[in-house]
Formats: sequence, C-alpha cells, structure tokens
Amino acid sequence: MRSRFSAYVLGLTDYILRSWHPSFRPSQSDMGGMQLKWIHLDILGHQSGQIDDDTGEVTFAAFYVAGGKCKKLQETSRFEQINGQWLYRDGDCTVAEIGRNEPCPCGSHKKFKRCCAVLD
Repeated sequence: MRSRFSAYVLGLTDYILRSWHPSFRPSQSDMGGMQLKWIHLDILGHQSGQIDDDTGEVTFAAFYVAGGKCKKLQETSRFEQINGQWLYRDGDCTVAEIGRNEPCPCGSHKKFKRCCAVLD
C-alpha cells in the first residue's frame, strides 16, 4: 500500500498500473487520483496478507489537497498475491473534507489553511 501511495505522490502511472490486478485494472485514461496533491498516508490496519496468504486487506486513510480543500480518503483495499507479487484488486472507500482550521494532516502541527492549503 505504501508503494502505491508513493507512486501516486510521484505520478508514476506505470507502477500504479503494474501493481493493479489485471482483471480489475482500469485504462490509463480512467485512472483518478494522479492529478491530486497527496500529502499523507496512515495505515490503520490489515487482515491476512502474510507471505503464505493468497489475499489480504489493508485499511488506510490518505489525505490530499484539491481546489484549496483537504480531503481524507479512507479505504479498505483488497489485494491478491500472484507469483509472489501483491496486486491491488479493489476497495471500499469514503471521502470526507477536512476543515481549514483543523490540524494539517501532513504533520506540521499547523492549521491546514496555513500549511498545505497554501501550496495548492
């Protein structure tokens, strides 16, 4: 999950597509999230996903900025291990807005409006 988040931050579309399960992979033109400014990732938990498992789930919260607003995407992602590589299948997610006066999720201890909102 961390490597996919980093790929979104860096705009590495090829890596995102390669780490997506072929049966669920979108076309490059259908990929959302590549144009967003991702600022922080919190891994909230996982189920299975050990070396001997075929499937696993990761629950995470990812924060991004778009249009001067900060949003929190929380998802439980499902992965499948094929030939020793974990591939993203799909997930269930919700998106919520973070208020301008709330602490910035980047960890700066500043209010969002004085931190990452300025960079958008």
